[in-house]
Amino acid sequence: MEKKQWIALSLEVMNVSETMAGFGTAKMDFTYVDGKIVDMDVYDS
Repeated sequence: MEKKQWIALSLEVMNVSETMAGFGTAKMDFTYVDGKIVDMDVYDS
């Protein structure tokens, strides 16, 4: 019986903004206090 040769591993890198339906959209939510941004949230959909 002959040993099988190992196949070199490969790494697939995907773009986080891609979804099964295509490119997603980002929604931003800003919170201002006294005219200054104190919080910013980014939601991917």
